[in-house]
Amino acid sequence: MLQINFLWLLMISSVSMDNLISIDQSVAPTKYCRNKERLITSEENDEYLLIGAEVDTIVVMECRFCNEKKEGETKIWYYQDRYRENVEKEIELGMDNNISYNRIYTTPDLSLVVKDFAVTDAGIYLCHGAEGQEAENKFNYRIEPVFKEHGVLYTEQGNLTEWEKYREVYLASVTTRFAVSQMSELAEIREVGITLQVISEWAPWSLCEHCVRNRGYKTSLGNCRLKRHVNMTIANKSDSSIVKFFRKSPSLPCKSILLEEEFPAISTAVRHLPEYILKEPCKKCPRVKKKKSGKFKYVKRFVLAEGAYLTVICPESTKDTQVSWKKDSITLEKGVRRSFRKLDPEARVIVDAFGLLYLIDVSAHEEGNYTCYIDNIGMMQLKVIVILKARLLTQGLLRRCVNCRSRGDLGSCKDPFTMNSTAIEMEKGVDAVPCASGWCGKIIERHGLNNEYGTATQRLCFQRGPDDGEERCAYTVWNYKKVYMCLCLGDLCNGSTRPAISNGLIFTMFCVLLRWFV
Repeated sequence: MLQINFLWLLMISSVSMDNLISIDQSVAPTKYCRNKERLITSEENDEYLLIGAEVDTIVVMECRFCNEKKEGETKIWYYQDRYRENVEKEIELGMDNNISYNRIYTTPDLSLVVKDFAVTDAGIYLCHGAEGQEAENKFNYRIEPVFKEHGVLYTEQGNLTEWEKYREVYLASVTTRFAVSQMSELAEIREVGITLQVISEWAPWSLCEHCVRNRGYKTSLGNCRLKRHVNMTIANKSDSSIVKFFRKSPSLPCKSILLEEEFPAISTAVRHLPEYILKEPCKKCPRVKKKKSGKFKYVKRFVLAEGAYLTVICPESTKDTQVSWKKDSITLEKGVRRSFRKLDPEARVIVDAFGLLYLIDVSAHEEGNYTCYIDNIGMMQLKVIVILKARLLTQGLLRRCVNCRSRGDLGSCKDPFTMNSTAIEMEKGVDAVPCASGWCGKIIERHGLNNEYGTATQRLCFQRGPDDGEERCAYTVWNYKKVYMCLCLGDLCNGSTRPAISNGLIFTMFCVLLRWFV
């Protein structure tokens, strides 16, 4: 009879092979989480998430909902046997300081990791507080060992209409056979009030993928599951081990090893059924951040006054990395002291044995693009601009910003700011500092929009301006506080209002226009 059943399964599997695709199998950590917006059909079916795990794989179970980063109070992982005959007990985690040596451990986000999964690890895993906190979220998982597919695993894919054809060919036909077959094993199951059905259990939707012009498709894997329905009127009259088994197992993976051990005929019928990948079109494509065309990870710029000194370290360099520097297209050798001025006996540019760049008493000859490489990988591009002292004294290029901070109405940095450049030099705590970027800022901190008590005002120079180069004022977050920030480009622009038409000029223009039209 088993041979007939196996031949019948092969006939079903050969009906439609056009839509089958292959999936490479590899040992990699598989993460599982509970969907917060999941469809709850019954309390029994929602008690835990069923996981089919192959032996010797890595299973990761998250103690939070999918795509949720919020962390609550500390929670503990517990274990309980699959039939819940014993009370749940706290899981014994590996205690080795080197986490790679532990087989079972938790991550900082409270996810439970089970490495080299074994048949003895099967059971129910629960995550909640020591006093049962957050137990209502049901971060519960039941892991069942499944057979490992050797070679290539076949699965079907398509839309919902094509899935209906797949269901009729594979799932519905097997369900019908369970209902009418006269095999002794299936007949005994029906006699105690157990009805079996093969279904697809859908995993959460993936992100919108393969997007073209903001159009793509999302996928959901339909896992093959053997689901049971119990007629309690008949089942309560029986003390059969079959009732005990299925009463504690609302559903099982089709490839379950436990199913093969208890009911081999059923396992033979469902073990090789292909799973289904449901595809649907979508529009919410994730934004892809465009990478800059530059070859360097870091880009910096320094504006130095003539005669200044500068020391620069190549980012991400360590004692074990090889650091090299170039000025424009000239390689700067380590330990070689050199100058780019004619007949200059003094060293102006030095790269020491540790890969640090020194610029000494700079002039226009030291201007240029300096680049550093770590193990021949472009790491930083540094542009050095040197301003001659004659031009610096005239303030023709280097803009200044007001630098101060005060609180309350009596502060010298309060808004509006009434000091000019001459008064700033006389005021203690208020300075006009050179600003290489030319972007000045004003930051106002307050407890509330209608409460001026405790208002703090700060004026400063920003190292760089906004990406779009536009001046603006807006509410934003600065040092973990919500503040009102203004950005401007100009000399001492954060200490004065922008050029505006005076009230007298407006009145004069109004009178002229009135006389013209009247």
